[in-house]
Amino acid sequence: MSHRIFSRTTLLLCTAGLLASSASAQPLALQSPRYYRLQLKSNGQYLDADHCASPVTLNPGSTFAEGACQLWRLVPAGGGYSRLQLKSNKQYLDAAYCSTPISLNPGSDYAGGACQLWKFIPNGDGYSRLQLKINNQYLDAVNCTATLGLNPGSTYADGACQLWRLVPESVRID
Repeated sequence: MSHRIFSRTTLLLCTAGLLASSASAQPLALQSPRYYRLQLKSNGQYLDADHCASPVTLNPGSTFAEGACQLWRLVPAGGGYSRLQLKSNKQYLDAAYCSTPISLNPGSDYAGGACQLWKFIPNGDGYSRLQLKINNQYLDAVNCTATLGLNPGSTYADGACQLWRLVPESVRID
């Protein structure tokens, strides 16, 4: 079973373009966790916790707190889902009560925590949709603006308002 989990994780990371080398002999779980920026396809902006607090919005490239308001790490939660944890305050990307607004939360137990569980659904072009576990809706930049919400499947701008890619940052977890 552990091989199966490793395979699914490896497939997800390969699809997202995150494995630096297939020659790595070290199991994925033992490698140092990394931080990433989540970049929206439509305008190239990044998922940003405004001044490292709520609300969560988009920003072309913040330097506030040395960029830590845009740095996220994946915290595996099983079943292909992860929590997205912000570097600056260790809070998680949260769909408040499993709907909008999209904000930060230190650890919700509403709906068994499913309002903070996200799965990357590959789009085939290096971008993925971020699907919320509780309702299978996707993280959406409403009409490609800085307003974030949930949507079951937008076709606005050919879906580019829901397409995200992980951009690795060379920041180690302390």
